[in-house]
Amino acid sequence: MSNTINLKKLALGSLAVAALAASQGVIAHTRLESPTVVEGTKVHNFVVVSHGCNSPSTGGKNAATYGTTVVFPNAASYAPVIGVNSKNTGTTAGWQGAVYTTNPASTYYSPAAGIGTLLRGGIPWNAYNNKVDAAGNKDGFWAGGASMDQSITTAIDVPFYSAAITIAPTSCARSVTFVLAIADVCNINSVSTTASDNDVLYWSPIPNFSGVPGAPFGTPAGDPTNTNVSSAGVPVGKPYSRYDGYKDAAHTIPGDGWGSPATLKVTRNLTTNPLPAGCSGNGGAGDDVFVFPAAQQINNEIPVYQNANQTGAVYWQ
Repeated sequence: MSNTINLKKLALGSLAVAALAASQGVIAHTRLESPTVVEGTKVHNFVVVSHGCNSPSTGGKNAATYGTTVVFPNAASYAPVIGVNSKNTGTTAGWQGAVYTTNPASTYYSPAAGIGTLLRGGIPWNAYNNKVDAAGNKDGFWAGGASMDQSITTAIDVPFYSAAITIAPTSCARSVTFVLAIADVCNINSVSTTASDNDVLYWSPIPNFSGVPGAPFGTPAGDPTNTNVSSAGVPVGKPYSRYDGYKDAAHTIPGDGWGSPATLKVTRNLTTNPLPAGCSGNGGAGDDVFVFPAAQQINNEIPVYQNANQTGAVYWQ
């Protein structure tokens, strides 16, 4: 694909993201172009990298992005963290109001893996690959290989297909939200153990809700001003994964995307798949289910390898 076509596409993407940001009244981050889909529908979607890493020279979030790496929850080879929210309103809205469950993912949805697959066409970078687990299930993808300018608020759109998810007919789920782990790499020579927001922006899933084993997850210093997770700010605590993201190289302060991940919400088709009798969550409207990738999956699959199954040359970790 020529640079001319890329620039035109990116400019159009920038206008779309700017309009979205204006409608929401917030600065856009790395999100999905279509964050909500109906069950049973395979969707041509995009990961939208809306801005770059912190730039020490300008003080803005406009450093060039070298690549992105994306992981969707896999319940076939890993044990995702699942929460159920039956009172999704007010102070208990979202995953913060969910309650941890040990029910298997199959209780709520299928398939267990293969939620997001790279679309090999229209990719803005010339290097890319899917990510797979040991069984060959596609868990996500990466794309990169060149520094893409983001100094003029130019969004970068990476195309993928989201699978046709089915919500289990016997469940009381009215929606299933998959919480993604994404790292936008600006400095390819950085390493995760000392990377700051100047090098990599992590849009990290942090499952800090009731009953999650090991929670609360946080940072050594905490941060009462960062309300991505709750009004109380980021707690002092151990990290969830090795790729939570930090403002500083010493990894004491949570980064810009800490606890602020992209999501894919699948809504139930109540016409063809009505709730079973007796569902009481959210006033009888059904439960909202949230699925976070296991920390081990993030640790294994966020790094970028030559081969899809995390073997071969290591491009970034």
